[in-house]
Amino acid sequence: MNNPLLISPYPRLRRSRGRKSRVLEFPSGFLWGSSTSAYQVEGGISNNDWATQGRLAKAGQASDHYRLYESDFRLAKKLHQNAHRLSIEWSRIQPEEGEWNDAEIEHYSKVLFFLKNQGLKTFVTLHHLTNPVWATKSGGWENPEIITNFVEYAAKIAVHLGQLVDFWITINEPGVYASLGYAQGIWPPFEKNYLKAYRVYDNMMSAHNKAYDVIHGYYPKAQVGLAQSISFKEPAEKHSRSGKLAVKIADYIGITRAFKGIKQDFLGVNHYFYNRVKLSFGQIVKNLPPQGDLTDKGWEIYPRGLYEVLLKLKKYDKPIYITENGIADAKDLKRAKYITDYLQAVYRAMQKKVPVKGYFYWSLLDNFEWPIKQDESGFDMRFGLIKVDFTSQKRTIRKSAKMYAEICKNNSLTPS
Repeated sequence: MNNPLLISPYPRLRRSRGRKSRVLEFPSGFLWGSSTSAYQVEGGISNNDWATQGRLAKAGQASDHYRLYESDFRLAKKLHQNAHRLSIEWSRIQPEEGEWNDAEIEHYSKVLFFLKNQGLKTFVTLHHLTNPVWATKSGGWENPEIITNFVEYAAKIAVHLGQLVDFWITINEPGVYASLGYAQGIWPPFEKNYLKAYRVYDNMMSAHNKAYDVIHGYYPKAQVGLAQSISFKEPAEKHSRSGKLAVKIADYIGITRAFKGIKQDFLGVNHYFYNRVKLSFGQIVKNLPPQGDLTDKGWEIYPRGLYEVLLKLKKYDKPIYITENGIADAKDLKRAKYITDYLQAVYRAMQKKVPVKGYFYWSLLDNFEWPIKQDESGFDMRFGLIKVDFTSQKRTIRKSAKMYAEICKNNSLTPS
């Protein structure tokens, strides 16, 4: 089995010149894929904190991926992807503390085996923003005891499924989870307490480090990391000293603190946001009106932001995987250009010797997108390469997906 991590960390990138346009060629072994998460696509999950909360919309049957995973992954293979990132739903594996569901472990074994059989590398996330109800009732991530619970869960997955995992992502976006759940009070458990948010984040980082050791205890050569959401920030006023200070503070919180003392074999980067920031009454203000082209969610499209983020991460000298990057675009009018432009940003960073090893578009399927307001259904924002009719569960490959498939197939792209 070829290991992309054995490739020179600074591969030579080539520009092939044709009669019509330049072609940007990625190095051999580069991973091309897409991402999903259990609660957002599987359907039928009823025993976690999102499924039981009463303030926001719930996933319900979502994309019915739990039942349709084989046909969905055949489509990923048809689209020439060679890797896939998915998550395991903790509440399925451990419905009650001390109780393990062997049937669900077997289900995920079949899922991962099918992916491997299709020739796709597996990136497995253990925690993607949801918790079992029993863990929430015990205090959730505020309670240090959850660290032991999570490590036991990680060990269980390692023992039973580890041979089918190529890359481990212990926790997805711990900073986002702590901020939206405990500081801003937008997501479960709807707390508004900055001290709790810091405690939760620290507990998640401790759980990651301990899970890292446990996984390596079973698989010494395992590739283990986590996925951090990293946005690019600039001063709202170009030459403002306070704006520059706001950027430094935000980067310390979002990058330096996110990676300080963290055990990881690679860096997982989720990138969606470009923020112009300023200081106001001692606080960083970043929700300033966007100025450029927008996604359906109102997020500004700014490919240079990914380039700049990757340059900031170069100093860590670790292989980097773009574990999420994508656009809500129901009419599929912007997605193809979005993918091409962001991949050009990745290519430019690699020319600066940033060791990017793979790119995962979010998402393979239209799915349940985490709402932040009570009037959001969770199904209006369409990120998928594959369109999903949530009534019939019919799948339709979007035109932009076919364009991305050509990139994956040729391991190269033509600049837009």
